[in-house]
Amino acid sequence: MGRPIRRVLFIEPRNPRPHIFSRVAIPRLGSILLGTILRDQGFEVKVVVEEVHRPDLETLDFNPDLVCISSITPTTPRAHLLGDYYRQQGIPVVLGGPHPSFTPEESLEHADFVVCGEGDEALPELIAALNGEHGFETIGNLCYHDNGTIRKNPWRPFFQDLDSLPIPDYSLIHGWRSGKQAVISIATSRGCPFGCRFCSVILLFGRQFRYNSVDRIMAEIKQNGTQANHIFFCDDNFTADRNRCKELLERIIAENLKIEWSAQVRVEAAKDPELLSLMARSGCFLVYIGLESINPATLKSYKKAQTVEDIRYCVDTFHDHGIKVHGMFIFGSEEDTIQVLRDTVGFSQEIDVDSLQYLILTPIPGTPIYDELQSQDRLLHHDWQYYDGHHAVFVPRYMTPYELQMETLRAMKHFYTWPSVLKRLWRRDWFFAKLKSHGRLHLRRSFKEVKAGYFQQLKEQLFGKARQWRRLTPHRRIRRVGIPEDIWGLTAWESGPREFLLNFLSKLGVEIVREGPETETATTGLADQDQTARLMAEVARLQEKTDIVLLPIWEGIENVRQKAREAQQELSQLLATHRQALALSFNPTLFYNVCMQLGLLFKSRPRLIRRIYFQTLGELGTAV
Repeated sequence: MGRPIRRVLFIEPRNPRPHIFSRVAIPRLGSILLGTILRDQGFEVKVVVEEVHRPDLETLDFNPDLVCISSITPTTPRAHLLGDYYRQQGIPVVLGGPHPSFTPEESLEHADFVVCGEGDEALPELIAALNGEHGFETIGNLCYHDNGTIRKNPWRPFFQDLDSLPIPDYSLIHGWRSGKQAVISIATSRGCPFGCRFCSVILLFGRQFRYNSVDRIMAEIKQNGTQANHIFFCDDNFTADRNRCKELLERIIAENLKIEWSAQVRVEAAKDPELLSLMARSGCFLVYIGLESINPATLKSYKKAQTVEDIRYCVDTFHDHGIKVHGMFIFGSEEDTIQVLRDTVGFSQEIDVDSLQYLILTPIPGTPIYDELQSQDRLLHHDWQYYDGHHAVFVPRYMTPYELQMETLRAMKHFYTWPSVLKRLWRRDWFFAKLKSHGRLHLRRSFKEVKAGYFQQLKEQLFGKARQWRRLTPHRRIRRVGIPEDIWGLTAWESGPREFLLNFLSKLGVEIVREGPETETATTGLADQDQTARLMAEVARLQEKTDIVLLPIWEGIENVRQKAREAQQELSQLLATHRQALALSFNPTLFYNVCMQLGLLFKSRPRLIRRIYFQTLGELGTAV
C-alpha cells in the first residue's frame, strides 16, 4: 500500500445532533483500547474523540501513515466523509465499529479495509500485512478490496483472554484533560446472553459473557479512576453475573476506593437486596435501565422478561438505596399506539424516575428488527445520520412516522418541564436540575426543527399523498367514491380487511358507489384477461357517477402476493386510460398508514381519521 505504517491516527466521529447527555463527554472505549495496544507494540498513536475535542484535521500536528475510524450508525456519514478525505491524500483508511461491521460493502466505498467485530487481534495483523509481513487473506474479521473484488474473511472466534489486553490510556486522546469534569469508561466484560431484537450486541460480542478478573478491574480503576470525577462501567449489563459483581463491589469497599460510578443494568437487579446494598456503599450514583415499554405485548415482542410491576418495583427500590435511575423507553413497536405512548408518559411521572429518554425504535443494521423492516419495505431511507433513536426512520404499524415523531417529542416535553427543574432544585438535587434544564433547552431546539428539515419531510409524506391524489379529479370536494366489484377478486381481498375498509370509508362520510356483479374469484387471486376487461368497463361506468374511483389492492396473503403484483401490472394499463382512478396497495403492516393517507383525501384532520380508524377496529374486532 506504500510507505511503512509507523504512525496511526484513530478518529471517533461526533454525533451529528445533541441529546440529553451531550454535555457529558463519555469517550467510547474501542479506539482508546486499540490505540493503547498499538502504542505498546511500538507505534506512534493519536486518538481524536470529537465528542471531547474536535480539532482541525488539516492542521493537526500528526502526519499519519494509517487512519482508523470507528463509527456507530448515526456517525456513519461523518465517518465516510473522513474516510474520503484521507484516501484522497493517499493514506489508507480502516473503518470499524458496529455499523461498518454489518455494512462492509457500503463502508468499503469510503475505506480500504473494514475490521468487523472485535479488532484486538485483527488490527495489529492488518498493520503487519500492510508492512509486508504476510497477506490479507488469513486475517479474520477483515474485509478488503482485491483487484476490484470485495473479499470478506470469516469472523474469528471471540477474544477470550480479556486480562491480557492493556489498560486503555486516555492520555492518547487529543485534548484530553483529566480532572473533575472527566468521565472514564471501564469495560469489565463483553457479550450478552439476552436476545433483545433491536440490539446488535450479541452479534458483535456473542451471547456468552467474557469477563475481566476482579484484580484486573481494580487495577484499571486505580490507574484511570483517579483521573476522573466519575466512572462509567460501560458493560451492556454490569450486573449480569451477580456473584462476580458483588465480589468486585466488595473489593472496592474493602480497599476504600472513594469513587462515584454508574452502569447499565436490567430491571431484575433490583430484586437482589445484597447487590443493591453493595452498589450503594461502593459509590453507585446512577443506573441506566432499559424500561422499554409499559405494554405487555411490546415487552414480549422485544423479548424483555419483565412486567410493569417489575419496572415500578425496580425504580422504587433503587431510590430506597439512594441510587438515581435513568430510564429508557422505546416507542414504535408493532403493538404501540399513540394512546400507549401517552399512557407511558403518565406512568413515567408516576414512578418519579430521575431522568429519562423516550427513544424511537431504530432498526440498526445487523439486528433482527432491521432485517424484518427491510424485507417489508418499511424503511423510509438509509440516511444514517437520522438512525439515532430520536428520528422516525420506518413506518410503524399503528402510527404514521410523523405521528410517532411528534408524540415522542411531546412525551419528552412533558417530562422535561420547568416545574420539574424547580422540584429538583428544591430537593437540592443539583445534577438532575441541571440535566433537566439542559433537556428542556434541547427540546426547544428540537421543536424548532418541526417547521423545517426532517420533521417537515415526515409531515409532507403524510399530507402530500392526499394533495397528489386530489389532482386526479376536478372535484374540489370528494364525496362519492366508486369501487368496482371485480377489484376484490382480481387482487384476492380477504373478507375481514375488505369489511374494515368499507366501514372505515363509510364512517368518514364517504358515499360508496359500486358497479358490476360480485365475482366468484375473491379467494383465488386469479387475474385473467376477461376479469381485467370487465374491471375496465366497470371503472368507465363509475367515473360518470363518482368523484373518484378507488382500486384497492390487497397484499395480505403470502401465496397470492405475486398474483397481486400481476394484477397491479394489469391495472397500470387501466390507470393510463382512466385518470380519475386511484390504485392503493394494502397489507397488514401498512394498513393504518394507507388508511390515514386515504382518509386525508376526504378529511383534513388526522386526529379525527385516527379516531375513526380505531373505532372501526374496535367494532369489527378485526386485527388488521
